[in-house]
Amino acid sequence: MTDLKSGLRASPLRPIYLWLANRYRGVRRLFAYPATARLGVVDYDVYWEAKAETTMGALSPWRQRRADVFVNVVAQNDAVLDLGVGDGALLAYLIQKRGIRGYGLDVSAKAVDFCQSQGLNVALGDINRPIAAVVTEAFPGVAFDWVILSEIIEHIPDPESLLLSLRPLVRKGIIVSIPNTGFHQHRLRLLMGRFPLQWVVTPGEHLRYWTRADFHWWAKGLGFKIQREIPYEGTGVLKNVLPGVFAAAFVFVLRADSKG
Repeated sequence: MTDLKSGLRASPLRPIYLWLANRYRGVRRLFAYPATARLGVVDYDVYWEAKAETTMGALSPWRQRRADVFVNVVAQNDAVLDLGVGDGALLAYLIQKRGIRGYGLDVSAKAVDFCQSQGLNVALGDINRPIAAVVTEAFPGVAFDWVILSEIIEHIPDPESLLLSLRPLVRKGIIVSIPNTGFHQHRLRLLMGRFPLQWVVTPGEHLRYWTRADFHWWAKGLGFKIQREIPYEGTGVLKNVLPGVFAAAFVFVLRADSKG
């Protein structure tokens, strides 16, 4: 089967094969669970240990699309803090493409060790602790232009306190990316009796969920103004026409102050 798939990918039938394969995966997600699924607590050291043998430090196609959005938001020489930096692939990409001054924090010692081995300025830190103290300990005296929360806030129990605590620490804004629970495939999966599938290893990966409308309401309630909204993943051009339904994920650029 593997040889057949490899042959189709290398043949003139590649576009048709990829289209059919993507449709099959989309339909399968309505009923099935990931092959990597297990029950229990998320251990991010174990997660990155598994990645180390395959894709650690490399941007997958969808991570690449998200990274390109961030590149178009930040400016050269900006001081950018990536919270939940993971394997550092995003931070390294921003440094390469935009010439930022990059910093990162992560709760996984495995991920931090890997980032440091790549020459990145990354420290170990738990963002569930009071964030001002964590950031000051890790990077004393640094004034940040941007903080990036890339697919992070859905993993923590109190994202409200995190964003409010970050606001005084940034000069330009906070960049947040989240999956859209209102994406049409999630709606269909719920119609089929299964909760929207936004996890890879365990359902405990995500603690919070937002649709587009929910996030707008939520950000306004916290005193933030959404400067930009970019649906970077989803269904073709439809994700830009009706993003609440056809965007699978968003990047939001939040203004750092609370003025109207």
